[in-house]
Order: sequence, then C-alpha cells, then structure tokens
Amino acid sequence: MAKWGEGDSRWIVQERDDGTNPNAWHWVERNLFKWSEEKLTELLVGVDLNVPVVEGYAKITTLTKFEGDSSVSTRKGGKKFGCFDLSFTLKWSGRAATSSAEDLDDDDVEVKGEIKVKEFCSTNDEDEYEYTVSVSDGKSEVKELLKSRVEKTVEATLLPYFRQFASELQAL
Repeated sequence: MAKWGEGDSRWIVQERDDGTNPNAWHWVERNLFKWSEEKLTELLVGVDLNVPVVEGYAKITTLTKFEGDSSVSTRKGGKKFGCFDLSFTLKWSGRAATSSAEDLDDDDVEVKGEIKVKEFCSTNDEDEYEYTVSVSDGKSEVKELLKSRVEKTVEATLLPYFRQFASELQAL
C-alpha cells in the first residue's frame, strides 16, 4: 500500500486538475430532465384515450406541471442506467353524446379534465404507477360519463408510451 504523497504515475484514479474522467473510470451522469419533458410531450400530446366512438372521444391536449429528475448514468465499461422519477399532469378534452349523435356538434357537451401521473419512476413496476383522472368543464352527466371512460382506459393507453420513453432514455 502506498503512503500519502507517494504514487505510481500509471494510476488513473487520482485528483485531476483538468477534471477529466479517464477511461470513464467513475460514474458519468447526464441530466436529461429537459429531454424527458420534450419526449413525453412528443409521445403523449394528441394521444386518443380510446373512449368508445358511440359514447364520444377524448384526447390529450397538453403536458403541464412537469417535475422530478431524469438522467442517464454511465459506468466504466459503458454500462448505462436510465433513472427517472417524474410526476406530471396531462390535460385532456373530449366530447360525448348526451341523447343523440348530433349532440357531438354542440359546444355544451365538450368536457375538459386532467390526468395526474404520480410516481412515474424507473424503480417502480408498471402496476405501481398512479393515475388520477379529474374533470373540470362540461355538463355534469357528460363529465361523469367521460371521466369513467377515461379512468378505465388511461393505464392501457399510456403504458406503451411510457415503455417507449424508458427504452429511449436507456439508449441515450
């Protein structure tokens, strides 16, 4: 064992004035928060929430309130670890027929709401993701109809996009 101040110049694990990380000896972490927000916006905005056509439709309009952490860590040997712990809100809008199909053209049957995604995390299993669906505008009977339909389809609709996000993050 070497004494303090003694060392072999071949040792690459040392304090370096230039701040380099020779041969990726240590962890290298890249912050990908901004990329994550852009990617999830690209993947999710415009997605149809698969409400049955007879009952109406609903789609995601915007991604808001994006919070958390997202990064890719690379270890010696090029092993990559994509890590994320995110929460965000998706705004959605839709229409539903109250008594007949021609009601789909009426502005009064438009409904708006939010899907809050909590604990979208790389360490969680897919069944541990939390979704909260709420409605804000529209007739009460239409609001409840669309809310119940969106609640039934939200997980199955969003999971493929979440898987794609995780695989693309890992590949960076």
